[in-house]
Amino acid sequence: MNNYSNPWLHRFACLLAFATFFLICAGATVTSHRAGLAVPDWPTTYGQFMFSFPISKWVGNIRYEHVHRLIASLVGMLTVVLTFWLARKEPRRWVRRLGIAALGVVIAQGILGGLTVKLMLPPPISIAHASLAEAFLCITVALALVTSKRWIEVSPAVETVNAGLIRRFALASTIAIYLQIILGAAIRHSESGVLAHIVGAVVVLGCVLTSMVIALLTRKQKDFLQPAVLLLGLVTMQIVLGLVTLMVRVPKNSDAQLSTVQIILPTLHLALGALILATSLAITLKAYRFLALPKEEATLPFAAGVLS
Repeated sequence: MNNYSNPWLHRFACLLAFATFFLICAGATVTSHRAGLAVPDWPTTYGQFMFSFPISKWVGNIRYEHVHRLIASLVGMLTVVLTFWLARKEPRRWVRRLGIAALGVVIAQGILGGLTVKLMLPPPISIAHASLAEAFLCITVALALVTSKRWIEVSPAVETVNAGLIRRFALASTIAIYLQIILGAAIRHSESGVLAHIVGAVVVLGCVLTSMVIALLTRKQKDFLQPAVLLLGLVTMQIVLGLVTLMVRVPKNSDAQLSTVQIILPTLHLALGALILATSLAITLKAYRFLALPKEEATLPFAAGVLS
C-alpha cells in the first residue's frame, strides 16, 4: 500500500477546482450581460492597475467584467502555487506533469482572454476561450481526484463484470458533454450550431442513460450507480433549461434590452454544463482507477460485451 498521500495538497487542489468552477460561472455572467467590452483595455482596467481599480467605479457591466478578471487572476495564482507544490512534494511524475499542464493552460487562457478584448470579441477567439476554460476545469478536477487518499492508497482494483462497458460509456459521455459545451459556446458567440447542439443533447442523454443502466445491472459496483443517477438527473435538468433558454434568448447581434430571465437562464445553463462535465469526468476517472476488467472480459470484443 502506498503511503504518500498529502491531505493538504489534496485540499488545495480541491480549492483550485472549486475556484475554477466559480470562475466559469463569473465568465458566464459576463457573456450573459454582454459585458465583454465593458472594460475596453487589458491587462489594465481603464488605465489602472487591476487590483487598485477603485470599488466606487465598479458600476454597471464594468462590475461583471472586472470581477471576472480578479477571479481569473486568483485562479492563476492558485495554479502557480499548486504546480510548484506538486513539483516539490508529488512523487508521481505524471501528476507533476499534469500540474505543469494546468499552469500552461491557465496562461494560455489568460492570453485568450486578453485577445478577446484587444480584438473586440472575435467569435473564434471567444469560443476558444470558453472551450479552454472547460478543459482547465477538467484538469483541476483530475488533480483533485488523483491527490485524494482513496485514489493513492486504494488496493488493487476490483474485477467487475461490465467494467469495460462502464469505462467506455463513461468516457463517451464525457467527450460528448465537452463537445456539447463547445457547440454551446458557438451559439453564444457566433449564433451558429443550434441544430447540432440539439442533436448533441440527445447523444449525451443516450450515453448517460446507458451508463446508468449498465451501473444498475452491475451488482458488485453500486458505488457507481448513485453518481450515474445524479449525472442523469443533471443532464435532464440541463436539457429542459437549454430548451427554455433557446426560447427566450435574444441573438447576440440584436440591440434589444435583455430581461432578467434572458440573463439568468443562459448563466445557469452554462454553469450547469460545467458541473455536468466535472461530474462525468469524475465518474470516468474513477471507473478506470477502481474497476478492473475480468480476465474473460479483457479479450472480449466490444459487440460481444454488449450482448453479454
